[in-house]
Parts: sequence; structure tokens; C-alpha cells
Amino acid sequence: MGTLSAVVAVLSAFAVVMAPFGLHWIALVVGFLALFGAALWGSRPGYFLTAAALMAVSAPVDDAFEMTRAETTALRRAVDAGEPGAATILAVHDVTAPIAGYLIVACLLLVALAVRVAVRRAPDGGWHKFLAESDALGALTVNIGKAASFLYVPMIIIIIYDVTQRKMLDFWPAFSQTEWYRIFSSTKLQEAEWHLHAILFVMCFGFAYIRDAHVRIELVRDRLEPRARVWIELIGCCFFLVAYCYVVMRYGYDFAQKSYEIMEGSSAQTGLPLRFLIKGFLPLGFLVLALAGVSVAVKCLVYLFGPACLRQKAGYYAGTHHADVPQDLRPAQTDR
Repeated sequence: MGTLSAVVAVLSAFAVVMAPFGLHWIALVVGFLALFGAALWGSRPGYFLTAAALMAVSAPVDDAFEMTRAETTALRRAVDAGEPGAATILAVHDVTAPIAGYLIVACLLLVALAVRVAVRRAPDGGWHKFLAESDALGALTVNIGKAASFLYVPMIIIIIYDVTQRKMLDFWPAFSQTEWYRIFSSTKLQEAEWHLHAILFVMCFGFAYIRDAHVRIELVRDRLEPRARVWIELIGCCFFLVAYCYVVMRYGYDFAQKSYEIMEGSSAQTGLPLRFLIKGFLPLGFLVLALAGVSVAVKCLVYLFGPACLRQKAGYYAGTHHADVPQDLRPAQTDR
């Protein structure tokens, strides 16, 4: 039951972002009820933490309590036209818009309360539970990155065909007048190449962070004690990585939504249509990266404040993975 509630909360978080103003309130209420259900009944590892993270970002990303000026103008016109329900939605907006910031803070506090309930319901202070949640959430982002990596296959095939087709035109110029070439023009092929590369790139961010495969400047970090490294990782997650991901998700969603509203296509006459599809992967990729950041932050909390018996399991980010460990720190590594 708890796992099902967590799944409902995840779906509700996406509904909050995608549903029109008014309907998203229903999704928000259902999402929080399901989140507290998952906290009370328990769920499979990874589900609750994913639901909590998504519910925490859904309202701020969507501006759930305030409409844009254009949306408000359109709604007032709908009220004047006598459309059913429009007056109610406008009245709700007039109440929530002035206190939108406070309501978003209230949503974040509700998420924190749900996490607190889950901790209280778990044995040993919840440390084992949240380490399992962190591992499962990290595995999710890794699997998403592995799935995205298969986009290299169609991308390589398209590149090979594009080069071959262009060379064909040197000895068969009439090929450019065929229906086949019109469908698979060089412009479309090149745009498909960078579309696939962009999707692969952003969807693998979370994988790279979980596996510690990204670039680090380790001139100082390598010479610190393991506990100091974990503190640096935790602060970086909370105040830089997750915060930056929120900014990209917040404005990236608007970026993709406006592209969808005008059904934006390629700026090239023979390019690909539906540009909103590729733009939609920008906030989605950074959402996966944010989930990876949440996973790492929870693991760091377990290492810093949890029982000593979990330090070795939670100490991945206390070590160094890009360079040899300095001689003077090698004994300290065994303390993890």
C-alpha cells in the first residue's frame, strides 16, 4: 500500500506541473495525501524519496499558486464569456497569488513533515531506511543514464548515413531530386544528430554524478580528511547542485511549454518539426540530476550523523576516485 501511495505521489507531482491552473490543485492535494500515506505505511526503497523530492519541486517549478499575466487575461476573458468554472478559478487565483511564496514554503514544510513521519516510523532513527532509499534512487538515475546511452547507436547510424549520402551526391546529383532525399535531407539528419546527442548528454548527468565520473578540482579536496570531504559534498549538493537544477527546471519548463504552445519547428526550412520535444528534455535531464543530488545528500547525511556501522556503506563520497590517495591520508581512509 505504501509503495502504491508513493507511485501516486510521483504521478501527482508530474500532474501538478502539467495540469492547467485549477486542476493542478487537485493533483497537489492528492499528491500530499499519497506522500503521507507512503510515509505511514512504508514503501519499497527509493519510492518514498523519489516522491518526496518530486513533490518538493513540483509547486515551485510550476508556480502552482500564481498565473502569468497572459493566463490571467485569458481567464478573465473566459469569465466574461460565461465559461463554467472560470469564475471559481479566477477567485481562487486572486486569493492565492498574493501569498504564493508563503504557500510554496508551506508545501516544502509538508514534505519535510512527511519525511519526519517516515523517520519516526522506521527503526533505528531511519538511518538504514534512508541509506536504502538513497541507494535505490541512485540506482534509478544510473539506469536512466544506461538507457540513454543506447541513443549512441541510432546517432552513429544517422551520422554514417549522412556522410554516405552527401558523398553519393558527388557522383549521383539527381539523387537530390528524389522523394527519399526530400524526406531524409542532410539538414534533417544533422538536426537529428544533435537532438540525440543533447538528449544523451542531459539524461546521463545523474549517472555521471552517482558514479563520480564528472570533473573535480581535487588540489585541495584530496588532502582533506574523509569527513571534511563529505561535508563539502553535502554543502555542494544542497546549495549549488540542487539549487542550480531547480533554476534550470523552473525556466526550462517555461522554455519548452512556450515552444509547445506555438508548435515551434526548426529555423531551417527543411529541418525537423516539434522543437518542443528536444527542449522538454532540458528540465527532464536536470530533474534526473537533482534526484541524483538528493541521493548523494542523503548518503552524506547518513555518513555524518548516522551510526558508525553504516559509515563504510555510506562513505563512497568520502574517498577519492579520480587520483591516487595521498600517502598521509591512506590510514584515514580505512576509518570509514
